[in-house]
Parts: sequence; structure tokens; C-alpha cells
Amino acid sequence: MLQRLANGWGFITNGVNNGETESFGKSLFMNPFNLMSMKQCTLLLFMLTFAFSQGEQPAWVEKRPNTAGYYHGIGVVPKSGSANEYLQRAKDAALNDIAQQIVVSIDASQKSNVSEKLGEYSEEYQSAVQTSTKADLEGVEAVDTWDGGDQYWVYHRLSIAEYKRMQAEKLRKATSLALDFFTKAKAAEKANNTGEALQSYVQSLAAVEKFLGETMEVQFGTGKIFLINELFSSLQSVLNTVELKAKNGKVDAQVGKPLRSPLEVMVTNTATASVVQNFPVRFSFIRGSGDIIPISRSDKSGIASTQIAKVAATDKLQLVKAEADPAALLGENGSPLIVALMKSFTLPMTRFTMNVVSLTIVFETEESLLGHPLKLPRIEPLLKNTLSTQGFSFVDDASKANVLISVKANGRDGGEYSGLYTVYVDANISVTDLNSGEEVYKTSYNNVKGVSINSDKAGMKAYDEIAADLQKKVIPKILEQIKK
Repeated sequence: MLQRLANGWGFITNGVNNGETESFGKSLFMNPFNLMSMKQCTLLLFMLTFAFSQGEQPAWVEKRPNTAGYYHGIGVVPKSGSANEYLQRAKDAALNDIAQQIVVSIDASQKSNVSEKLGEYSEEYQSAVQTSTKADLEGVEAVDTWDGGDQYWVYHRLSIAEYKRMQAEKLRKATSLALDFFTKAKAAEKANNTGEALQSYVQSLAAVEKFLGETMEVQFGTGKIFLINELFSSLQSVLNTVELKAKNGKVDAQVGKPLRSPLEVMVTNTATASVVQNFPVRFSFIRGSGDIIPISRSDKSGIASTQIAKVAATDKLQLVKAEADPAALLGENGSPLIVALMKSFTLPMTRFTMNVVSLTIVFETEESLLGHPLKLPRIEPLLKNTLSTQGFSFVDDASKANVLISVKANGRDGGEYSGLYTVYVDANISVTDLNSGEEVYKTSYNNVKGVSINSDKAGMKAYDEIAADLQKKVIPKILEQIKK
């Protein structure tokens, strides 16, 4: 700051010779505005205000701190939004910086162990770990901040020794809790209670989800076990005994309509041939789409079911997958870490095949020009062509149709001038759901103008302009209403 003031002082005294400098300084000290112009006074005041508002740039801004024994977190963000917003963003960036260093510092052998267990989902898990690490940071010290004009800087640090101490205590508690759930799971397995055993294993794994790289050797029964390894193998073993079987594997459906009956899955233990209660099943489309209830649990009869409120896609063959979802057993306590972990297991699953029938459409069309019906309609073919690509079919009998589309259009004479003829076309289009009798969409065009060398060509130009607008704006809205 002093250097900047000195530079500014030099600028102000520029042009005063050496012999006059001392007297100039004394005069300026006694009355600083005596020998300065208004412009120079303004400049000095600006420089003073800027210097004191900015403050000296801290050394940690130019060169990252490397004090031994600490994780250092630097956060720098643009000063956009309110002060509270960019302060929080800078703090988050600093915490992310620390969390990244902690994740990177994990011993290579631990990373190898995690990769071996999770396979292709290892990176996804590591990303979830970093997010969780940031949210779980304790003992972080706010060291300094700096307002850099357009940017705001934050410097935090965390004692490595303190962090390791806290982690060791968390590991101790997590191990104790995990062992307790593990013991309950083994007891449930012996009692042939597959659902309870699965839930206890998942709870045990959730207790130690952040410590998968640890050896975690514990006393169990009459000997010692490596708890993490035992958890993975025991959980997979239970899942291997479970079979999901679709009760109604092939169903008929219609676009835009709910499924008449629920999709049901029978959950059984293949080792004991008994039904499994309270088993979590996730339903999802793997081909096609629709409004589906995703999560279900098997009841006392071992049946897990779901409803499809509407089939949205027009694919004639659609597939729904029903798969075990162990993470759902934790309810709201489930974390992204557990979701990532569960993907690494081989999960029992089954599929449903849906034969989807498209909606049928009947047209009522009146397209005319100057009072005469068009030999070749212009609007109806465009609508049919687009709707057919979306899987809809067409019938002539309204009693066999789901939807009625009414098209009424007429071109009227607009006169002739200098050999050019003008025609104005008016058109009304409406869509009615024949199941409910409700008109679900309506639009109109008025005075759409066409000009050409004769009335017929002028009328076709006007019709083509309507058709182009239909293609761009109206048909998507018709499709949206039909599929509701």
C-alpha cells in the first residue's frame, strides 16, 4: 500500500524541480491543497480510498501456503451476487480444496482395496467420498480473507494431526456399530429371515461406508475376521439366494393410458423355497417410458408390485426392469456413498415385456377453396404423416377411435390486382378425447394470406403457410395433449 501511495505521490509532484521539492512538501504538509489542481486532489483521494479498501495483498494469494502439518484450502470466486453468496461460494471452494487433498492422501494400498471391491464403480464411489468428506469436515480453521476487487479470496486450513485423531475416533465408533449390525444379520440368516438379514448387512455396511480402505480386523465369535471383507461376501451371499420372478411377465398397454393391472414380482429364497418379506424392489423402464411408482417392498406373500399411471412412449415393445434395491432399506438415511456401493453387487432382477398399442385417431376434415372442396387436402395429410411417425394409427370408424381430430378450413377470395390474385384462408382445428368426450386442444387461423398468378395457387400458398406453422408449433402441442 505504501508503495502505491509513493507512486501516486511521485505522480502528483511530477514537474516540480529538485530545488522546489522541499518547499513544495512543506507547503503541501501544511495545506495539501495549496499547490494541487482540483484534478490532482481528486486523484489523490481516489488512490487513498482504493488503497485502504483493498488492503495489502496477502502472501498466500500469490504463493500457496505449505506449512507442515496442515491441509491448506484456498477458495477464490468472482464477486457476483450478494456478499453472503460469494462469501459462501469462496468458503465452499476452500473446503473442497481441503477435501480433495484428504482423498488424494489416502494410502495407495487402500485405494487398491476399494477398487478391487467396487470394480467399475470405484471412481463413482471416490467422487461420492470427496463430497461426503467436505460435508463431514470438522476442526477447520478460517485463517484469512482478501477482497481482490473483482474476486474474493478465502484461506482455511485443517490440522492433519487433529483430523487423523477425529477420524480414528469415528472409525472406532463405526467399527463397533458395524459389528453389532453384522452380528444381528448372521442371527437373522440362521433364523431364515432373509429380509431382516439383508437389512442388517446393509446397515452394517452403511456404518463403515467411509472406511472401506481400512483393514478393520475385529473379534467375532471365537476368532478374528476382516469385517469389510466379510460384509461384502455375506451381503452378496444373501443376494445370491434371492430370486425375483415376474408374475405377469407379458402385459398389454396403450399409449397415454394407465396399465389396467399392477406389475407384480414374486420374491423367494431359492435355498429354502420360502417367500421373502420386506424385500426392496426398484421398478424402472429400460426401454420406453411412463409414469411408474419406482420403489416397492414385498408383502407377507412375498409379492412386490407397482403401478404405471401412464405409458408415455409410443414404442410398440417396451421393457420394465424389477431389480433388488438394498439401499432403499435405509430410507432417508441412505447416502450417495451407499447408492454407489450397492451398484457393485450382483443384484437379482427380472423383466416385464409390454406390448404397447398406439392410440387410434379418426379425422373429420373439411378443406375447401372458394366454396369448393379441395381434391387433395393440405392440412390432414401433414397431421397424419407426423402422427404416424409417433406411433399413432388411423381409423375411419369413430367408434373404434380414441381421438377425434377435426379440421375445418376455407379459402376466400381476396381480389385481384395487376394480375396477382389474393386468397385468405381461415382454419379451425380441434382435438377431442373420445373416451371422455372432452375437447383437449383447439386452435384457429384467420386471414392467412396467399398471393399468386391465379386463385388456386394463391389458396395453396396460404394453406402451405398454415401447414408450416402447424408443423412447427401446433403438432407438438397436439401430441402433448393426446398423450396426457
